[in-house]
Amino acid sequence: MNATPGAASADDFALWIGRQGEPKRSTSPLERDTLRRFVQAIMDRDPLYFNDEYAASTVFHKLVAPPLYPVHAFRTAADAPDPLVSVQLDPDADGTAGNDGMYFGLAPIEHAFKRLLNGGNEIEFYRCLALDEHCVARARYANVQLKEGKSGKMLLVDIETEFRTEAGELLLINRQTLIWR
Repeated sequence: MNATPGAASADDFALWIGRQGEPKRSTSPLERDTLRRFVQAIMDRDPLYFNDEYAASTVFHKLVAPPLYPVHAFRTAADAPDPLVSVQLDPDADGTAGNDGMYFGLAPIEHAFKRLLNGGNEIEFYRCLALDEHCVARARYANVQLKEGKSGKMLLVDIETEFRTEAGELLLINRQTLIWR
């Protein structure tokens, strides 16, 4: 790949469209304590997330996580770089420290852009992840475009990630746009 953002062509990036990553399985199933901490962090007191008796009386029949939980079910490895340290060491770092939190098994696109902006998410919900279930994510590049903006070139990357249970039941589809400058 070319060393400068301006030297890459739209055709270079279009080759990435449709590429898929390998499925990535959460390191552990949804555990009661993880669920408790997650709902406390998002300040959601719905008894569906912590009250077994209440959850048994619902269509879910047991405790489930909030609908967006699968996006957060993949923990950063203990030996992974700390994103805050990466920004401290490199003022041009994007803050991800190479963590896979948006790629879910996709090979990152090689480019010379330095800054990353989240261009937004569109999410379709199908069902909630239940206690003791693993989450499996599989991502693909839905679109990759090199565009000219007011302040120069930018790379728009649309990643579509399906989150499923290990049994293959669809939990949600996340379509995220990344803007590299």
